[in-house]
Amino acid sequence: MGLWNLSDSGFHAHLSSREAKNIIKKAYRIGIRMFDTAFSYNEADSLLYSAMKEAGKDDWSVISKIMPVPTFRKKAEISLSRLHRDSFSILLIHWPCEEENLYKSLRELEKMKDDGKADAIGVSNFPYALLEKAARDFPIEYHERPLSLIWTKDYGKEKESGMKILAYSPLGMGILSGKYSSASDFSDSRKNLYLFSSPYTEQLLKRLRNNPSIALSWTYMQRPFGVISGFSSEDDIDVLNKIKPLDEALYSTLSDLSAKITGTAFSDNLFAHRWN
Repeated sequence: MGLWNLSDSGFHAHLSSREAKNIIKKAYRIGIRMFDTAFSYNEADSLLYSAMKEAGKDDWSVISKIMPVPTFRKKAEISLSRLHRDSFSILLIHWPCEEENLYKSLRELEKMKDDGKADAIGVSNFPYALLEKAARDFPIEYHERPLSLIWTKDYGKEKESGMKILAYSPLGMGILSGKYSSASDFSDSRKNLYLFSSPYTEQLLKRLRNNPSIALSWTYMQRPFGVISGFSSEDDIDVLNKIKPLDEALYSTLSDLSAKITGTAFSDNLFAHRWN
């Protein structure tokens, strides 16, 4: 489960602490044991710990992400203190930056694994060329990246490389939830994403009307190492019970539309984030 939606840094309306903790506890009840957070998700770490403490549970694990800054280790240790954990299951560089500071943080990340602060390490949101370069110099095990019908850039290359891929935003930040039909349905910055310049996006959204399990199932069928889903309500979690292989005709149609949409991407990442 991804905790981005439970912080004040996502697209969704900010949830109360009680709502957020109830979502976490329901996720635990249905079998989710791995939670994805980040230092920049603000209160999400504390909400996760508080929810698990209320539930009397301790058999849960954490993926976390820290920006490549000089205070990388300090931020990681602050996050561990919020989580009341001695180590992360997986610790990642959250976003790339210019090479000098990035490599300093990668060295610190590697040292944190050696010090027992992380069982495994990796990176997040890296363009393929940088991912390939960094992997030659550091023992990168995981890459966390968006993967959905609206973002597949370089996924095939990453799979072939043997990198363990953690796929987040399988519903494209809610765009593929089946609730929307065009950019005009959004009042936030999602309406400005590159995909709405494609004539094929509305065709894709029509195929998904009122059925978020279709897009989610498509992402699972890409067979990443793991899929990270975020939820804005307890009811949203029920979509996980509806994941199933899509029939060949629908899968082919969706894949074709996805290729046409994602082929127009002008950036290395879904958010058009400038990292260098």
